[in-house]
Amino acid sequence: MPRRSPFTTLCGRLARLGGPRRADLHVHTTASDGEFTPTQVVALARQANLAAVAVTDHDTLAAIPEAREAAGGRIEVVAGVEITAGFAGREVHLLGYFVRTDHAGLNAALQRLCERRRQRFAEYVAALAAAGLVLPAEAVAPVVARSPSLGRRHLARLLVAARFARHHAEAWHRFLGPLSARVVPKLLLPVEEAIALVTAAGGVSALAHPPADLTDDDWRSLAGAGLHALEADYPARRSGTAARRRELAARLGLAVTGGSDCHGPEPLCRRIGSRGITCDELNALRERAAQPGSSASRN
Repeated sequence: MPRRSPFTTLCGRLARLGGPRRADLHVHTTASDGEFTPTQVVALARQANLAAVAVTDHDTLAAIPEAREAAGGRIEVVAGVEITAGFAGREVHLLGYFVRTDHAGLNAALQRLCERRRQRFAEYVAALAAAGLVLPAEAVAPVVARSPSLGRRHLARLLVAARFARHHAEAWHRFLGPLSARVVPKLLLPVEEAIALVTAAGGVSALAHPPADLTDDDWRSLAGAGLHALEADYPARRSGTAARRRELAARLGLAVTGGSDCHGPEPLCRRIGSRGITCDELNALRERAAQPGSSASRN
Protein backbone atom coordinates (compact mmCIF):
# COMPACT_ATOMS: atom_id res chain seq x y z
CA MET A 1 0.00 0.00 0.00
CA PRO A 2 1.43 3.43 -0.92
CA ARG A 3 2.73 5.18 2.14
CA ARG A 4 1.09 8.51 1.34
CA SER A 5 -2.22 7.24 -0.10
CA PRO A 6 -5.41 8.85 1.27
CA PHE A 7 -6.41 5.50 2.78
CA THR A 8 -3.08 5.15 4.57
CA THR A 9 -3.41 8.69 5.94
CA LEU A 10 -6.97 8.01 7.14
CA CYS A 11 -5.90 4.78 8.86
CA GLY A 12 -3.13 6.65 10.64
CA ARG A 13 -5.52 9.30 11.88
CA LEU A 14 -8.02 6.71 13.11
CA ALA A 15 -5.25 4.84 14.92
CA ARG A 16 -4.21 8.02 16.71
CA LEU A 17 -7.79 8.76 17.70
CA GLY A 18 -8.30 5.25 19.04
CA GLY A 19 -5.06 5.02 20.98
CA PRO A 20 -4.18 6.50 24.37
CA ARG A 21 -3.58 10.23 24.26
CA ARG A 22 -0.04 11.47 24.71
CA ALA A 23 1.86 14.68 25.35
CA ASP A 24 4.58 16.16 23.13
CA LEU A 25 6.80 18.13 25.48
CA HIS A 26 9.46 19.45 23.11
CA VAL A 27 8.27 21.83 20.37
CA HIS A 28 9.75 25.04 18.96
CA THR A 29 7.98 28.03 17.41
CA THR A 30 8.88 31.16 15.48
CA ALA A 31 9.75 32.79 18.82
CA SER A 32 13.04 30.89 18.47
CA ASP A 33 14.15 28.78 15.51
CA GLY A 34 10.91 26.96 14.71
CA GLU A 35 8.97 27.49 11.49
CA PHE A 36 5.46 27.22 12.96
CA THR A 37 3.84 30.09 14.84
CA PRO A 38 2.55 29.33 18.34
CA THR A 39 -0.99 29.26 16.94
CA GLN A 40 0.03 26.76 14.27
CA VAL A 41 1.75 24.57 16.87
CA VAL A 42 -1.47 24.36 18.87
CA ALA A 43 -3.50 23.55 15.75
CA LEU A 44 -1.09 20.76 14.78
CA ALA A 45 -1.06 19.40 18.32
CA ARG A 46 -4.85 19.21 18.31
CA GLN A 47 -4.78 17.56 14.88
CA ALA A 48 -2.45 14.93 16.36
CA ASN A 49 -4.99 14.36 19.17
CA LEU A 50 -2.49 15.27 21.87
CA ALA A 51 -3.58 15.79 25.44
CA ALA A 52 -0.88 18.42 25.95
CA VAL A 53 1.92 20.18 24.13
CA ALA A 54 4.85 22.03 25.67
CA VAL A 55 6.24 25.07 23.90
CA THR A 56 9.97 24.85 24.62
CA ASP A 57 11.66 27.57 22.62
CA HIS A 58 15.37 28.16 23.03
CA ASP A 59 16.00 30.62 25.86
CA THR A 60 12.65 32.40 25.64
CA LEU A 61 9.09 32.16 26.98
CA ALA A 62 7.74 34.65 24.44
CA ALA A 63 5.45 32.21 22.61
CA ILE A 64 3.50 30.99 25.63
CA PRO A 65 0.76 33.69 25.74
CA GLU A 66 -0.16 33.27 22.06
CA ALA A 67 -0.15 29.48 22.31
CA ARG A 68 -2.43 29.49 25.34
CA GLU A 69 -4.80 31.96 23.73
CA ALA A 70 -4.96 29.78 20.62
CA ALA A 71 -5.60 26.68 22.74
CA GLY A 72 -8.62 28.23 24.43
CA GLY A 73 -8.66 25.43 26.98
CA ARG A 74 -9.14 22.74 24.30
CA ILE A 75 -5.63 21.38 24.81
CA GLU A 76 -3.17 21.89 27.64
CA VAL A 77 -0.24 24.15 26.78
CA VAL A 78 2.64 23.56 29.16
CA ALA A 79 4.83 26.61 29.68
CA GLY A 80 8.31 25.42 28.84
CA VAL A 81 11.75 26.55 27.76
CA GLU A 82 14.95 24.94 26.50
CA ILE A 83 17.85 26.64 28.25
CA THR A 84 21.33 26.71 26.71
CA ALA A 85 23.51 25.47 29.55
CA GLY A 86 26.98 24.24 30.36
CA PHE A 87 27.96 21.14 32.28
CA ALA A 88 31.34 19.42 32.68
CA GLY A 89 32.91 21.51 29.92
CA ARG A 90 30.22 20.87 27.34
CA GLU A 91 27.02 22.43 26.05
CA VAL A 92 23.82 20.79 27.27
CA HIS A 93 20.20 21.77 26.96
CA LEU A 94 17.94 21.95 29.99
CA LEU A 95 14.18 21.72 29.54
CA GLY A 96 12.06 23.57 32.08
CA TYR A 97 8.33 22.79 32.42
CA PHE A 98 5.38 24.35 34.25
CA VAL A 99 7.41 27.49 34.92
CA ARG A 100 5.88 30.82 35.85
CA THR A 101 6.30 33.05 32.82
CA ASP A 102 6.52 36.15 35.04
CA HIS A 103 9.42 34.92 37.19
CA ALA A 104 11.92 37.79 37.28
CA GLY A 105 15.06 35.75 37.86
CA LEU A 106 14.35 33.24 35.10
CA ASN A 107 13.41 35.96 32.62
CA ALA A 108 16.54 37.96 33.41
CA ALA A 109 18.74 34.93 32.72
CA LEU A 110 16.88 34.15 29.49
CA GLN A 111 17.28 37.76 28.41
CA ARG A 112 21.04 37.52 28.82
CA LEU A 113 21.14 34.37 26.73
CA CYS A 114 19.02 35.95 23.99
CA GLU A 115 21.17 39.08 23.91
CA ARG A 116 24.22 36.90 23.25
CA ARG A 117 22.27 35.05 20.57
CA ARG A 118 21.46 38.31 18.81
CA GLN A 119 25.09 39.43 19.02
CA ARG A 120 26.21 36.09 17.62
CA PHE A 121 23.64 36.28 14.82
CA ALA A 122 24.81 39.78 13.80
CA GLU A 123 28.43 38.66 13.80
CA TYR A 124 27.55 35.69 11.61
CA VAL A 125 25.78 37.96 9.13
CA ALA A 126 28.88 40.19 9.00
CA ALA A 127 31.23 37.21 8.64
CA LEU A 128 29.12 35.80 5.81
CA ALA A 129 29.18 39.16 4.05
CA ALA A 130 32.96 39.36 4.41
CA ALA A 131 33.12 35.94 2.73
CA GLY A 132 31.04 37.24 -0.19
CA LEU A 133 27.69 35.89 1.01
CA VAL A 134 25.63 39.02 1.55
CA LEU A 135 22.22 38.18 2.97
CA PRO A 136 19.55 40.65 1.76
CA ALA A 137 18.62 43.12 4.47
CA GLU A 138 14.95 42.81 3.54
CA ALA A 139 15.16 39.09 4.31
CA VAL A 140 17.17 39.43 7.53
CA ALA A 141 15.11 42.21 9.15
CA PRO A 142 11.81 40.26 9.48
CA VAL A 143 13.63 37.34 11.09
CA VAL A 144 15.28 39.60 13.65
CA ALA A 145 11.96 41.34 14.38
CA ARG A 146 9.97 38.11 14.74
CA SER A 147 12.29 35.94 16.82
CA PRO A 148 13.70 37.13 20.15
CA SER A 149 15.89 34.01 20.24
CA LEU A 150 18.05 33.87 17.10
CA GLY A 151 20.14 30.91 16.06
CA ARG A 152 21.99 29.20 13.26
CA ARG A 153 18.85 27.58 11.90
CA HIS A 154 17.69 31.06 10.97
CA LEU A 155 20.94 31.66 9.13
CA ALA A 156 20.75 28.32 7.33
CA ARG A 157 17.26 29.16 6.07
CA LEU A 158 18.42 32.58 4.91
CA LEU A 159 21.37 31.05 3.05
CA VAL A 160 19.06 28.61 1.28
CA ALA A 161 16.53 31.34 0.45
CA ALA A 162 19.35 33.47 -1.02
CA ARG A 163 20.51 30.42 -3.05
CA PHE A 164 23.94 30.36 -1.47
CA ALA A 165 23.19 26.81 -0.36
CA ARG A 166 20.97 24.11 -1.81
CA HIS A 167 19.76 22.84 1.55
CA HIS A 168 20.27 23.37 5.26
CA ALA A 169 22.94 20.69 5.62
CA GLU A 170 25.08 22.41 3.00
CA ALA A 171 24.60 25.76 4.72
CA TRP A 172 25.81 24.26 8.00
CA HIS A 173 28.80 22.38 6.66
CA ARG A 174 30.07 24.81 4.02
CA PHE A 175 29.49 28.11 5.76
CA LEU A 176 28.20 28.21 9.33
CA GLY A 177 30.51 25.57 10.76
CA PRO A 178 33.73 26.99 9.26
CA LEU A 179 32.79 30.54 10.34
CA SER A 180 31.96 29.62 13.95
CA ALA A 181 35.47 30.55 15.14
CA ARG A 182 34.96 34.12 13.88
CA VAL A 183 31.91 34.88 15.99
CA VAL A 184 31.37 35.25 19.72
CA PRO A 185 30.72 31.87 21.39
CA LYS A 186 27.37 30.96 22.84
CA LEU A 187 26.67 32.01 26.38
CA LEU A 188 26.19 28.87 28.46
CA LEU A 189 24.32 29.18 31.73
CA PRO A 190 25.84 26.84 34.34
CA VAL A 191 23.43 23.91 34.51
CA GLU A 192 23.23 24.15 38.30
CA GLU A 193 22.07 27.77 37.97
CA ALA A 194 19.59 26.84 35.23
CA ILE A 195 18.10 24.05 37.37
CA ALA A 196 17.82 26.38 40.36
CA LEU A 197 16.05 29.04 38.27
CA VAL A 198 13.53 26.56 36.85
CA THR A 199 12.81 25.27 40.34
CA ALA A 200 12.46 28.81 41.73
CA ALA A 201 9.97 29.55 38.94
CA GLY A 202 7.80 26.67 40.14
CA GLY A 203 8.87 24.26 37.44
CA VAL A 204 10.64 20.97 36.91
CA SER A 205 13.84 20.50 34.94
CA ALA A 206 14.82 17.74 32.52
CA LEU A 207 17.98 17.10 30.56
CA ALA A 208 17.16 17.24 26.86
CA HIS A 209 18.48 14.50 24.53
CA PRO A 210 20.98 13.44 27.21
CA PRO A 211 24.47 12.62 25.90
CA ALA A 212 25.11 8.89 25.87
CA ASP A 213 28.55 9.26 27.43
CA LEU A 214 27.41 10.81 30.70
CA THR A 215 28.87 8.79 33.56
CA ASP A 216 27.15 7.71 36.76
CA ASP A 217 29.12 10.42 38.55
CA ASP A 218 27.75 12.98 36.06
CA TRP A 219 24.20 11.86 36.73
CA ARG A 220 24.75 11.91 40.48
CA SER A 221 26.04 15.47 40.15
CA LEU A 222 23.00 16.54 38.13
CA ALA A 223 20.62 14.84 40.56
CA GLY A 224 22.41 16.51 43.44
CA ALA A 225 21.85 19.87 41.73
CA GLY A 226 18.10 19.17 41.75
CA LEU A 227 17.45 17.74 38.28
CA HIS A 228 13.95 16.26 38.19
CA ALA A 229 13.79 14.32 34.93
CA LEU A 230 15.49 13.22 31.75
CA GLU A 231 14.17 13.22 28.19
CA ALA A 232 13.56 9.55 27.42
CA ASP A 233 11.69 9.69 24.11
CA TYR A 234 13.01 11.91 21.33
CA PRO A 235 14.07 11.48 17.68
CA ALA A 236 17.27 9.46 17.58
CA ARG A 237 19.08 7.45 14.97
CA ARG A 238 19.37 4.34 17.12
CA SER A 239 16.26 2.30 17.82
CA GLY A 240 15.39 0.90 21.21
CA THR A 241 17.10 3.65 23.18
CA ALA A 242 13.90 5.12 24.63
CA ALA A 243 13.33 2.00 26.75
CA ARG A 244 16.92 2.10 27.99
CA ARG A 245 16.58 5.75 28.95
CA ARG A 246 13.39 4.94 30.88
CA GLU A 247 15.33 2.25 32.71
CA LEU A 248 18.06 4.77 33.47
CA ALA A 249 15.51 7.26 34.81
CA ALA A 250 13.98 4.60 37.06
CA ARG A 251 17.40 3.66 38.38
CA LEU A 252 18.25 7.30 39.12
CA GLY A 253 14.86 8.15 40.63
CA LEU A 254 14.10 10.64 37.86
CA ALA A 255 10.85 11.32 36.05
CA VAL A 256 10.75 11.06 32.26
CA THR A 257 9.76 13.45 29.53
CA GLY A 258 9.76 13.28 25.77
CA GLY A 259 8.82 15.03 22.58
CA SER A 260 9.33 15.49 18.88
CA ASP A 261 11.80 18.39 19.05
CA CYS A 262 9.78 19.73 16.14
CA HIS A 263 11.19 22.79 14.37
CA GLY A 264 8.98 22.71 11.27
CA PRO A 265 7.34 20.50 8.65
CA GLU A 266 10.55 18.62 7.90
CA PRO A 267 11.72 16.04 8.68
CA LEU A 268 8.57 13.96 9.03
CA CYS A 269 10.12 11.96 11.88
CA ARG A 270 9.94 15.15 13.94
CA ARG A 271 6.35 16.11 13.22
CA ILE A 272 4.37 17.27 16.25
CA GLY A 273 3.10 14.24 18.13
CA SER A 274 5.62 11.82 16.65
CA ARG A 275 7.32 11.45 20.04
CA GLY A 276 6.10 12.02 23.56
CA ILE A 277 5.06 10.58 26.89
CA THR A 278 1.88 9.12 28.30
CA CYS A 279 -0.61 11.12 30.32
CA ASP A 280 0.42 9.16 33.41
CA GLU A 281 4.04 10.19 32.84
CA LEU A 282 2.92 13.79 32.31
CA ASN A 283 1.03 13.72 35.60
CA ALA A 284 4.08 12.31 37.38
CA LEU A 285 6.07 15.23 36.03
CA ARG A 286 3.32 17.63 37.08
CA GLU A 287 3.38 16.27 40.62
CA ARG A 288 7.06 17.17 40.90
CA ALA A 289 6.25 20.70 39.76
CA ALA A 290 3.70 20.93 42.57
CA GLN A 291 6.52 20.21 45.03
CA PRO A 292 9.35 22.46 43.80
CA GLY A 293 11.35 21.89 46.94
CA SER A 294 11.84 18.23 46.12
CA SER A 295 14.59 16.99 43.84
CA ALA A 296 15.68 13.77 42.23
CA SER A 297 18.34 13.42 44.90
CA ARG A 298 15.66 13.09 47.57
CA ASN A 299 13.57 10.42 45.83
